[in-house]
Amino acid sequence: MARILKLTTLAPDIVEALINGEEPNGLSLAKLTQTFPEDWTEQRRQFGFATE
Repeated sequence: MARILKLTTLAPDIVEALINGEEPNGLSLAKLTQTFPEDWTEQRRQFGFATE
């Protein structure tokens, strides 16, 4: 349950991309439910959303 609740701390743009089906290749629910940083910039890097 705690892993699913952690998803509420995802960056809003990541959530929007997931809802729209625009997630990067290889991103899965399994990866999203593992430990990830609270910092939104770091989340973008870890999950493949970084544009820099």
